[in-house]
Amino acid sequence: QVGSFKKGTMLTGKNVADIVVILKTLPTKECIGALGNRVMEDLKTANPKEVLEMFVTEQGFDLRAPEAVVRVLVTTVHQNLRKLDPELHMDYKILQRHLAAIRHSRWFEENAQHSSVKVLIRLLRDLRNRFEGFEPLNPWMLDLLAHSSIMNNPSRQALPVNVAFRRVLQLLASGLFLPGSSSIADPFETNNIRIHTSLSLEQQDVVCLTAQTLIRILAVAGFKPILDGDSSLITEATEWNGTLITPLDKAYERPAETKADDGTLGDPE
Repeated sequence: QVGSFKKGTMLTGKNVADIVVILKTLPTKECIGALGNRVMEDLKTANPKEVLEMFVTEQGFDLRAPEAVVRVLVTTVHQNLRKLDPELHMDYKILQRHLAAIRHSRWFEENAQHSSVKVLIRLLRDLRNRFEGFEPLNPWMLDLLAHSSIMNNPSRQALPVNVAFRRVLQLLASGLFLPGSSSIADPFETNNIRIHTSLSLEQQDVVCLTAQTLIRILAVAGFKPILDGDSSLITEATEWNGTLITPLDKAYERPAETKADDGTLGDPE
């Protein structure tokens, strides 16, 4: 088991559980389909009245019931990764991502079992769903951000959730995920790779300005407008307790794409 189901951080209405299956053989598309059909047969035998559907996906296969979905994510053992044929087998990056999901779940089980961390992760996941500017933040970033915000303090004692929530916004607003920041090191990457480096410069800027606007709203209006809000708080001017909060402009501008020459001068030799 991996993901929010394993960690205990699922959100209401998001009844999706992830399970990683590690194959000793090379994962072909036919193999995945056969495995899915076999699982379906076993489930129907055990629960003949249950309404289930199976769909093969590029990541494995999904088992769907009216009120929940189980995503079976397929990967293989490390030594098989070098033997993959792109035309026959699953995508190399997908298999690596599923192996990483197992490592992330084990890390979470060992380091982030405090109830406050789980509550904060749920809040951050809900925030990500509400505000478009936080969409670039993947679940692993949210896990590490929540853990660091609650546990990384001089007392080494877990901070209250309300304090940690404010701290998350303060960290992001101050540029934690901007170029040159110390950020948060990925515990599974060599050479102290920072978790925000997978974001584009444009995404880093949007995350920062979204947090800057929300921390201003938090300062004058409290938590409720943020927990009930949506992306309009970031794009439109709003007034709280007599204070006008105006949207921020993006600091990063994507360079203009250079157009190819029309060829009148000839190709360089």
